[in-house]
Amino acid sequence: MKRIVFIAMALCLSIVISPRASSTVYMDYEFPDGVVWTAGNFETYDILMRNEVVGESRVDYSQMTMMDEPAYRIEWDQTWTDLDGAVNSVSSDSKMRAGNLRVLISTLAIKVNDEEWQYEGNYTGNDLLFGAYLPGVAERQESSLSRGGLFCDADALPFLLRNIPFEEGNFTTLTVVDVSSHRFITPIAKVTGSEIVETSTTQYDCWTVAVTLGNTAFTAWYSKNDKHYLVRLRYSDRDLVLNHHS
Repeated sequence: MKRIVFIAMALCLSIVISPRASSTVYMDYEFPDGVVWTAGNFETYDILMRNEVVGESRVDYSQMTMMDEPAYRIEWDQTWTDLDGAVNSVSSDSKMRAGNLRVLISTLAIKVNDEEWQYEGNYTGNDLLFGAYLPGVAERQESSLSRGGLFCDADALPFLLRNIPFEEGNFTTLTVVDVSSHRFITPIAKVTGSEIVETSTTQYDCWTVAVTLGNTAFTAWYSKNDKHYLVRLRYSDRDLVLNHHS
C-alpha cells in the first residue's frame, strides 16, 4: 500500500509540474497489446563516451517454449573501453512469458578487466532462487525470496519499454526484479516529448522517455514507427546509439 501511495504522489506531482501535457497513467502495466519486436530480429549499437565510439552492443530477440507456454528471450551484450582504459563487458539473458513479459529466468555477467561477477535468477517456482559467483569468493552464493505477482527483468527494461503506450505526457509503471541485488523496483517511465535523433546511418523521429529506476535513471529515445526501435539510450556514463536493425 505504501508503495502505491508513494508512486501515485510522485505521478501527481509530475503532472502538476507539467500542466501542458494531458497525461494518462498506466499503473502496473501488463503489456496487453503484445510486443512490437519480431523473434529472430536483432539490433546493434555503437557505445559512446564523450561523443567518441568506445565499444559496441547487440540485442537479439527469440521465441521459445517454457513451462509449456510461449516465451520470449532477450539477449543483450555490451563491450566497451572506458575513459580510464578499463575493458568492460555486460551480458544479460532474460527469458519471460510471452503473454505479460513476466520474467522466468535471468542471468547477468559483468566483467571489468580480469574481474567477473555472475548472477542467476530462477523465478519459475513458488520461491525466487538467486545465485551468484563473485570475485575472490570461492563458493557460489545462494539465496531465495517468496514473491508472487507480475514482475519483469530490470536488465531488459530498456527493450521492454518498446511496448508501452507512446503519447506525450503518458506515465507507465511496472515492477522489475534486479537479479544482482535481489531488489524489487518500480520504474516510472514518462514520455516527455519528441526529438529527431541522428545516428551514424540515418535520422529517426523519436519519442523521448525519461525513466527513474530506484536511485538511478536513464533516458531513452524510441522511434515513432510501428516497431518503436530503441534508437538511443543514455546512462550517466555512456550512450548507446542504434547502428543497425534487422
